[in-house]
Amino acid sequence: MKLNSLLALIMATLSSASWSQQYIISATYMNTTPQVTLASVANLPLEYDVETYKIIYNTIDALGNPTIASGAFCIPISEDCSNFPMAVYEHGTSLRKVDVPSYDVQEAYIGKIFSAGGYNVIMPDYIGMGESPGLHPYCHGESEATATLDMIRAVREGETLGLIPGMTQDNGELFLTGYSQGGHAAMATHKYVEDNNLLSEFNILASAPCSGPYEITGAMADTILAASYSNPGYIVYLMASYQSVYGNLYNTYSDILRSPYDEIVVPYFNGNNTSLGMGSLNNQLPTIIQELVVDSVLQNFLNSASDFSHPLWQAMSDNDNHDWVPTRPVRMYYCTGDEQVSFQNALAAEATMQGNGADNVEAIYMGDGMHNECVLPSLSDVYYWFDTLRTPCNTNGLEVVKLDGVEIFPNPVIDELEIQIVSPGKNQIIISDGFGKRVEYIQNVQNSINISMSDYDSGCYFIEVRMKDNSVIQKVIKE
Repeated sequence: MKLNSLLALIMATLSSASWSQQYIISATYMNTTPQVTLASVANLPLEYDVETYKIIYNTIDALGNPTIASGAFCIPISEDCSNFPMAVYEHGTSLRKVDVPSYDVQEAYIGKIFSAGGYNVIMPDYIGMGESPGLHPYCHGESEATATLDMIRAVREGETLGLIPGMTQDNGELFLTGYSQGGHAAMATHKYVEDNNLLSEFNILASAPCSGPYEITGAMADTILAASYSNPGYIVYLMASYQSVYGNLYNTYSDILRSPYDEIVVPYFNGNNTSLGMGSLNNQLPTIIQELVVDSVLQNFLNSASDFSHPLWQAMSDNDNHDWVPTRPVRMYYCTGDEQVSFQNALAAEATMQGNGADNVEAIYMGDGMHNECVLPSLSDVYYWFDTLRTPCNTNGLEVVKLDGVEIFPNPVIDELEIQIVSPGKNQIIISDGFGKRVEYIQNVQNSINISMSDYDSGCYFIEVRMKDNSVIQKVIKE
């Protein structure tokens, strides 16, 4: 069914639908993924099989007009556990409308893995992707946020109406993460919630944007304007999407792009692209921006770098999301070898936010890998961090995520904490405070170690021991 026909059918259906269905349109079962499959892929301590549903819901587009959007929703299957926390995974850049979680692409496994660890997981396709009509407003922060939040509203509404079998009411805790463009979307969603005083509805315990372009006018612009950029398709995607939102960048592609590129890009950004991917586009465009963009356009853009008078600078500035003051914990993960999204985005955001007075913001170095190599270490660390902050299911007293081979005592502790590890090796110990902020990181621990906590403030801490094949997290009280 064509997108316009689908939209018309849904709007007609809505006119006779119950008023109680404000957001959710449909929830369609997609598949069940076994725990053993997800655990073998992720090498993480996962507990649950996962059911995935395709959600179609009402939201607004980048101009504030009513539209529809879609996404994938994952729930852990459990007979004796309910009221799971909610987590959001925002996907990376995609050009084809079908390269999104609701079409069960490979990236959707990230959300399934988090769900197998005990989360109801939201994976929005974004506006203009999946079943949503029109061109996707790429790296447009507000529409990334509203598409995400309206999907959360939709699945909560679906649970109330009994439209999602097996889903129980979430426990009110919300965690945000995403990779690449998804890092920008996760940050934009967190910022939107706090800017609009929505924490009572969306109780964000932490956000963990990964390898995202938070400072589009700074670190990202520097990358794009470098001598050579490996992903020139991103440049055109940004200009096409901002033209669709702001309407003041160009009239036709020939106004901004050299020939023959002004004609090559047309089918990629026609708002109905289901077959042409970013790899194909990158292969047809020059990696040197002077060979891609019309001289006068590029020169005008460069000349206005100091005052942002060019409309493209203004659009980029409107979608920067590094300059604000989060009140909930934020960790930005990065790798220094990232050739697509400069790691300086994370460092600039950390410096700016901390300079603004934010005291629970941290940029986390995950090695020197390239963009795709940074995915696994970053999201694994995010998983473990979120696990220290969430309320586990059916808890009594202190929760210990315990695997064989580690003893941590005494608990409560006054002065010195002892950790004994059965398996020798280059084990790691990470100590985080009750807000999830890392306070100590110890590498190359062999069998045992004594850690002085006499200078620690009284309160709750999380001790994470990472070994070769498993991980242990224990909550410890410092008296």
